[in-house]
Amino acid sequence: MLWVFWVSIVFIVYTLAGYAACLWLFSWVRSRQRERAEILPSVSVLMVVRGAENLIEGKILNCLEQDYPKGKIEIAVVCDGPSPATEEILLRYQDRGVRLLRSERQGKANCLKLALLATSGEIVLFTDVGVRMNPDAVRTIVTNFADFRVGCVSSEDATHPVLGNAEPIYISFETILRRLEGDVRSLINVSGSLFAARREVCHDWSPGRSSDFFVPLNSIEAGYEVVVDTRVVGYLGAVNFEDEFPRKVRTIVHGLDVFFSHLRLLNPFVYGLVSWELVSHKLFRWLLPFGFIAALVANCFLWNAGVFYRVALFAQVLFHLSGILPRGYRPLLRLLPFKVASFFMIGNLSTLKSWFLYCSGERFVVWEPSKR
Repeated sequence: MLWVFWVSIVFIVYTLAGYAACLWLFSWVRSRQRERAEILPSVSVLMVVRGAENLIEGKILNCLEQDYPKGKIEIAVVCDGPSPATEEILLRYQDRGVRLLRSERQGKANCLKLALLATSGEIVLFTDVGVRMNPDAVRTIVTNFADFRVGCVSSEDATHPVLGNAEPIYISFETILRRLEGDVRSLINVSGSLFAARREVCHDWSPGRSSDFFVPLNSIEAGYEVVVDTRVVGYLGAVNFEDEFPRKVRTIVHGLDVFFSHLRLLNPFVYGLVSWELVSHKLFRWLLPFGFIAALVANCFLWNAGVFYRVALFAQVLFHLSGILPRGYRPLLRLLPFKVASFFMIGNLSTLKSWFLYCSGERFVVWEPSKR
């Protein structure tokens, strides 16, 4: 049990902090300047909505105000399922280049495939209806494609803190990882709320897979690099407290599907750092709950091994209780330690459920968007 305890602790520490530290060291050795230039390729802006009648007009106006030549940009919105109010709003903007496409509850991935077939832009920009962009976002993000080595570009996320939700902390951590991975020119996951890619890497649209994961991997397989542009920010609202758990489950199941369909990228002799990043950033993250469980169980058996192990067990139990108690008494979520512990608890439980659902064959093809 001593070995189980320490291997689990090392695994947890590496996954949460060691991987980022290693990336930081690699970035000093491997980082290099990327080419950017003012180019004006044709751009297809794609989004999928379900309902969203309270958000769609603001999003369309946000897209139409982009500082980009009108003849070079097209906007396609797919309504996944009947949504008369949303469709009525979209039809009002048809004469300004907004295309309405309809789908009968086929799921987000299938809707994006439909939008790809109906558009022709050299660069495809994927965005969510609840995300707001700066007026120069499109012009800025396409400058990265002046570098022939770049196949996919991520934006950065920005959100506002709300009671009981530690998502902004998580987003900040992911932002650091993306910047570091981008510095070593091997970003493996982009922001699903706003990213762009060359049309040629936008293929293999399987129903249950996240485009923000498999499009970057497609780019890497095609020999391109995936980068993040810190100048482009997608502003999004925080996920409602009640939606946090199901959103995480759906996201992780989709991620597992992409990961296991790209196992060929785990060959370090062909893909180098990408293989290490996929294991460290994705697989190890999804295995974290098992690490926490192993550490706790092993620590129980080490009660008589010394004072250190008694203190360690007390600390673990206290941490897990701090994540559970706010579920019954919400005011505790105003305190940062309880908020963070609760976020970890939701993350671990949702990951465990995701593994169960994925192994059971669930892929979440049909979706319900998170409320922000």
